[in-house]
Amino acid sequence: MRNALVGLAAFLSIAGASTAASAAPDLVPIASRLTHGGVSVRNVGDAASTPSVVTLNCSKPPATGGCAEIPAMYMPAYTNPAFPDRVSINVPALTPGRVFNHRLRFWDALAWSSGTYHLTVTADAGAAVAEGNEANNAGTHVKVVP
Repeated sequence: MRNALVGLAAFLSIAGASTAASAAPDLVPIASRLTHGGVSVRNVGDAASTPSVVTLNCSKPPATGGCAEIPAMYMPAYTNPAFPDRVSINVPALTPGRVFNHRLRFWDALAWSSGTYHLTVTADAGAAVAEGNEANNAGTHVKVVP
């Protein structure tokens, strides 16, 4: 009987530890907000995140590049050498359920030529946050300009 109780206590200890260890942040971009020049990231996990970086990349398939040029006066605020050729935005720590919103200051100054653009937003671009799900960090918004 004593061995059974020791085994049960060990099982409960392990089960309790795994439940506590499974609590993790999960940062997910809200790509649809790019429609109006917004960049948003939600923590859908069950633990707070640490600070991270969200990036934005634009492509115009089938060729690369061809996206609207960001006026130079805005670039210093959105440049990070760790993410060349990407718009980079620092995201503060987020508690579970919290959404970080950022309005791109340059969005209204962009001159888009006719075509289809793929705007990819990547949450936790530098993988600085140990997330419960690392597979849902990117989202794409398609912008069509007649």
